[in-house]
Amino acid sequence: MGKAKTILRILGMVMLGFCTFSVMAAQNDFSGTWVLNKGKTHGLPKGVKSYILVVTQNEQQLVVESQVGGGGSSESTDSVTGIVSGRGGANRGYGGEGGVAVPGTIALSMLMPHATYSLDGKEKAVQFAELNLKVKAKWAKDGEILDLSVVQDSSLSAQTPGFTIKERWTLSNGGQVLKVQRSVGTAAGSGTITLIFEKGTDGAPAPQQ
Repeated sequence: MGKAKTILRILGMVMLGFCTFSVMAAQNDFSGTWVLNKGKTHGLPKGVKSYILVVTQNEQQLVVESQVGGGGSSESTDSVTGIVSGRGGANRGYGGEGGVAVPGTIALSMLMPHATYSLDGKEKAVQFAELNLKVKAKWAKDGEILDLSVVQDSSLSAQTPGFTIKERWTLSNGGQVLKVQRSVGTAAGSGTITLIFEKGTDGAPAPQQ
């Protein structure tokens, strides 16, 4: 009887291991070079000529390199501070018709050229351009959706207003299309935009439409 219980216990552990592996395997892999499809992204400021994400992912972390061309604040190494410290403001480089900002302006005026997120679901404290930020990545829908957030708490610095950046990442078309729903909230205002990226082929950027 004792031997039978031992065998059942071992089988239970093996089954649990398989279940754990299955859950991990179901998580989407966002690795690759992603190029913005301007034709499918609505509300994109005219100042944005190109937007590329280079993503590296493993079981522990997600590393995102953002490259924006066309005069946006992300071309600076301290792009996040461009809006929160008064060096440029929300509309810098992304003007609309007659000087009126289009809907995606604020949502794109705060970008971190380099960001690393831990995939354990825990909030991490990081320092970027003299800012003390809290970053977090959390899986949703059994690993099909990844929610990212970057928060600057205004209580941490009297000279820097607080802000929040949130993104929801999803894949479609067999992993060849990345949709990023991005929202930014600051003392200067808030904005949202849905960005459609296509994966590059053999290391080359996807064609622009």
